[in-house]
Amino acid sequence: MLSLKRLHRSAMGSQVLRLAALNSHLFASRMNSTVAPEVEFKVKNTARIITLNRPQKLNALNTNMCEEIVARLVEFSRSSSNNMIIINSKSDKAFCSGGDVVQCAKYNLNKEPLKSVEFFEKEYSLDYLLSVYNKPVVSLVKGIVMGGGVGLSVHGPFRVVCESTRFAMPETNIGFFSDVGTSFWLPKLDGNLGYYLSLTGDELSGLDTLIAGYGTHYVPAHRHEELLERLTTLELPELAEDQKRSVFANQDFYKLVSEAIEEFTVQIPSQHKFKYTAEELDTIESCFDPQAHKSVEEVIEALVNDGSEFALNTVEKLKTKSNISLKLTWGMLVANSQATIHDALTNELKTASKMMLDYRPNDFNEYILKNLINRKSENPEDKKVEPKFTSVGEVPDKLVQGLLSLDAFEPQESTALPVEETIEALEAAKVSKFPECPDLIPNYAEYPWQMGLPTQAEIEKYVKGEDGSNRKYSVTGKEAGKYFLHRYGHRNGVLYKVKHVLDRKTKPNEYGSDYLEWK
Repeated sequence: MLSLKRLHRSAMGSQVLRLAALNSHLFASRMNSTVAPEVEFKVKNTARIITLNRPQKLNALNTNMCEEIVARLVEFSRSSSNNMIIINSKSDKAFCSGGDVVQCAKYNLNKEPLKSVEFFEKEYSLDYLLSVYNKPVVSLVKGIVMGGGVGLSVHGPFRVVCESTRFAMPETNIGFFSDVGTSFWLPKLDGNLGYYLSLTGDELSGLDTLIAGYGTHYVPAHRHEELLERLTTLELPELAEDQKRSVFANQDFYKLVSEAIEEFTVQIPSQHKFKYTAEELDTIESCFDPQAHKSVEEVIEALVNDGSEFALNTVEKLKTKSNISLKLTWGMLVANSQATIHDALTNELKTASKMMLDYRPNDFNEYILKNLINRKSENPEDKKVEPKFTSVGEVPDKLVQGLLSLDAFEPQESTALPVEETIEALEAAKVSKFPECPDLIPNYAEYPWQMGLPTQAEIEKYVKGEDGSNRKYSVTGKEAGKYFLHRYGHRNGVLYKVKHVLDRKTKPNEYGSDYLEWK
């Protein structure tokens, strides 16, 4: 076992490599000058609009896109004439389908894993910058939003979803794990739903993405352009001169943005049925509880013991995933549930880098090759996945611990590069803290804003009288609805969400059928 100590190359060698890379980039830029940009940037009044424009790849992020977006965000963060960032897509089919994992696998298979490591370093640094950005970030999410697309949007305060929004974290299908900071966010979803969505890769769509907590506002797709125009006309409330670069200093503006978006929202129909029934949500909350179950094996055992059709179908669903991914994802979610956002992304980067550097065994290259790269092959053998382990129980805990560890690496388990280069690459991979942006929000362990619908945890505290009110009496469902409707500014969807939680999580207490007791 070797510690991750930096191994220095000669200064001259590094200089030559940097110059060669720069020349290559400049040459490629000249060659591609007539090609439509993969990311477009627009100034509109005091807003800055970032538009993803890689439709042939469903806006999958690559290294160049991440670099371009970061550079502009840094510029915008220091501008006193910019109040807001809006991120959208030129395609109605996809907001962003994720990171370009196909290209990463191709790099790895071509013995160029450092290019994959560079991509994840750039992508996670972008995610961190968005998570601590000093101005409101509004994502207008139409179509597919998966993997890296979730990371691009979920750490900002505003995610506007619509009827075409399709959300998923499908990494266990490709031999990877829930990354881009979602291992920080997913454990915070109601009733352990994030653990379930992460392991199964289940998809949520439309209104359900709002109810589950990915979206903060629901605006029909045909009104997104009108909403964009409205946002670009918002005037910033008066700020002191030394605060103008950091709109975060003025919380009234965040409220103003939320109210402007709310003008375009619609109510959740009272008859709308969430994807999972109350009984299924109870199963998810119980069986995917990280406090009660310390491993994926225990989760599966709990599902089997539950015995319901939904639970047993979930077991079968998990059998179709990469077993390494299942154990790795669970470990990452548990570890990062209490981490800061920067630490969570750092943990993810070290693990992703090890996987790109062929830390053995892992399933990433095999699953991407057979499921994605070879998907159009007419030879069935080209699409036959051969996982390293055929059951979760076969995956050694030592393997998962090695992938999750920050300070140790077993170079004999990697064949991608010579040992010294492997260790150097792992030591060098870092999520930037962007010292050039002095007005960013400080690193945090809980999101500094709550712009979505009330959470189950909030509703539980209110019902139990643990909301800081020192209330000693029981409340009714009507009182709970009135309380949260007032607290959330009479927003559309609040009453539906409160009732959805109360119907499942409360029962009548001893004082009468109208009064609530938390189960």
